[in-house]
Amino acid sequence: MAVPSPCMIKEEKEKEKEKALKPKTKSLKRRVHGIKAEMGRIREDQRRIREEQRSIGERFGDVKRQCDELRLETETILKQSALNRIRLGIMFSILRARQDGDFDQAAAFTAFLSSISDTRKF
Repeated sequence: MAVPSPCMIKEEKEKEKEKALKPKTKSLKRRVHGIKAEMGRIREDQRRIREEQRSIGERFGDVKRQCDELRLETETILKQSALNRIRLGIMFSILRARQDGDFDQAAAFTAFLSSISDTRKF
């Protein structure tokens, strides 16, 4: 058998190192590929989350506008209800004045009721 030269020994050691590095390189490439794929999934999830947040913000704005509209409608109804109660009170006062025979007071209440009804139309 021939004695290996130092150059051959060096080449064999380099080949062994390359063989040892190949699985590590493949493993590393596989891990990098897996990480990139995971980053892609995360990016897509974040995009969906942003879209959903935007959608929720729009829906929240719609609900807030509807709430404001309902509040205004409620205030209008309350004002109309209060005005109706006042008008009913004046009508009862007119009836009472007529029953008591106080036609001057009944006429005054009637004029007042007309003035309230006229201002309501404007």
